[in-house]
Amino acid sequence: MRRGDLLDVVGFDADDTLWRSQESFDEAEALFFELVGPHTPDGVDLADSLRAIELDRVPLSGYGVKAFGLSMVEAAVTATGGRVPSAVLGALVDHVHDMLRQPVELLPGVPEALAAVSATHRLVLITKGDLVHQTRKVRTSGLEHLFERVGVVLNKDVDTYAKLLGEWSITPERFVMVGNSVRSDVLPLIELGGWGVHVPYHSTWEHELVADPEHHFDELASIGDVAGWLAAEHTI
Repeated sequence: MRRGDLLDVVGFDADDTLWRSQESFDEAEALFFELVGPHTPDGVDLADSLRAIELDRVPLSGYGVKAFGLSMVEAAVTATGGRVPSAVLGALVDHVHDMLRQPVELLPGVPEALAAVSATHRLVLITKGDLVHQTRKVRTSGLEHLFERVGVVLNKDVDTYAKLLGEWSITPERFVMVGNSVRSDVLPLIELGGWGVHVPYHSTWEHELVADPEHHFDELASIGDVAGWLAAEHTI
């Protein structure tokens, strides 16, 4: 029996699975270090300051460009003891606005891969982050018509997936999620009784990394391999 015969719906992550995202955060972070570094006292680890504030503010501001921008501004003020010039803060805010305006850049082979999978299975898109920004990216990607459902969620955990799949009348055991994050796209689905497939991206936010996953899952070299994975024989 093929794997695909055991599944009804294939879910896809968006950022760094269908289109580029992490590069823009890496560029913003480099700008943050360049502009704020000269105003930071000796002995203060600017990277640690930013990371700590990012993670601490997730329950308050969630994920995405806007949340990251707020974290950069707060980290700049905190790490410099308030000595960071207003011009630096203004430059960081301007850069965040530029990030929000960036056009969607699809990863190689994505349209063809989705078309191949949609020929045999229903597709849904599940992404986390800012509702306005993520919705705009979906609508301007040229891919929206391929998905039966699109969900923008605050977080990707077992409870969130269970609620969303329940609302969409999707049985977890007959659902597979494909994405670049083991923490967000793979492990929660396996815990829920579904399937998870990891498609690594060359750059991943360290918060999404899992050093020693408890569950086994399949990893593919590219999104173009998903159709073949579905067509392959299932072995227990």
